Amino acid sequence: MTFIFDRETALIAQDDGKFTIEASDVYRNPTGMAFGGWVAAIAARAVELHPECRGPLVSQQILYMTGVGPGEVSLSVTLLRAGSSTQFWRVELSQNGAMTNAADIVTSTRRPTDIDYQVDMPETRSPADSIPLPSVNPMAPKWVSHYDQRIAKGMPFAVNKSPEAIVWIREADGRPVDRVSLFSILDTPMPRTFFVTEQFRPGSTVSMATYIYASDDDLAEAGSDFMMLRVTGATVRNSATDGRAEIWSKSGILLATSSQIGFFR
Repeated sequence: MTFIFDRETALIAQDDGKFTIEASDVYRNPTGMAFGGWVAAIAARAVELHPECRGPLVSQQILYMTGVGPGEVSLSVTLLRAGSSTQFWRVELSQNGAMTNAADIVTSTRRPTDIDYQVDMPETRSPADSIPLPSVNPMAPKWVSHYDQRIAKGMPFAVNKSPEAIVWIREADGRPVDRVSLFSILDTPMPRTFFVTEQFRPGSTVSMATYIYASDDDLAEAGSDFMMLRVTGATVRNSATDGRAEIWSKSGILLATSSQIGFFR
């Protein structure tokens, strides 16, 4: 079976660390521009496919300089530096000869240690007791339908006490989670502006950083089941807002975190 996410992030290899892909119609926002999670995912995919890549993806810092529109996207991958277990990469995305995004990505082979600490997983309602997202936001972009989301805390387009929200999420077609899909899933949360006002305030992500802590065994255990996505925000003012996300496996393992800044009108 070919999962939708794999089909829509399938890159075509060119020469010298270069790849191309046709911008996805599936992962597209109502503005006509590509979903930022899809952009982050194809940048990560390009590093994974590079013949010199020796370890799993562990982090990405990506700039959204302009939107990725319909048409061909070119990706250029450069290995900046390599150590015994860690590699540092730069991926540049462009359309029609102009750069749209730049991503700094780290791959590294990490080993288990005798220290095993993580913060506690938030306590909240189960997926079965949570609210299916389409029932509360029918005007969402079409790509949202490819994720099964259940709202456990925080209602969009309402004045909540804080911008915090908790959502259970998984791929709607049963695709198991992996490192590339985490980069996409961590950009699925709605802007924090949606949780402090009843008005629709359009905006866009400017910069996003994602850090993966999960081992391959952790990801295999998470599989295709629901994961808990908790998102908080420290500020929504001066036309800017942040977003800080944690994603947990259902069994309580912190898989990854992310932070981003976005501008809104």
